[in-house]
Amino acid sequence: MNILQRIFTDYYEEIKCTLHLRSSETENIDKMINCGDPSFGGAMYGCPHCGKLKFVPFRCHSRFCPTCGNKYSMERTTSMSFKLINVQHRHCVFTIDENLRDFFLEDRTLLNCLFHAVTSVISHMFFKMNKSKTIHLVLLWFSILLAGI
Repeated sequence: MNILQRIFTDYYEEIKCTLHLRSSETENIDKMINCGDPSFGGAMYGCPHCGKLKFVPFRCHSRFCPTCGNKYSMERTTSMSFKLINVQHRHCVFTIDENLRDFFLEDRTLLNCLFHAVTSVISHMFFKMNKSKTIHLVLLWFSILLAGI
């Protein structure tokens, strides 16, 4: 059991009561806590030459899990690296003001509205800078691509 699994196991009830988790968050925490636990099943592998057996417990495959999430991130990074175009780029980070975060936590659909607003701001900024509709369309395509992450 890793340190994160131990923390969540020890404080799970307190976390559920104080943070009012969504069902998807509770599901991912449950998966992460039980990840790699042999009592939840696994696969038995045997060497055909020496006959030695090895039991490998099932993993949760959750992005929240430190073990499985790292594997997911590496696979996603590799996958995205083949899709990206080798061009100069700018990195912009948009954050939600601390005073507004409660609104987004209560109504997660507002995040979609926020994403569209950010896309509009970036598109407008680059269109004004470059006076080119080609860059505008590429940027819009790229921001839509990122929405699926």
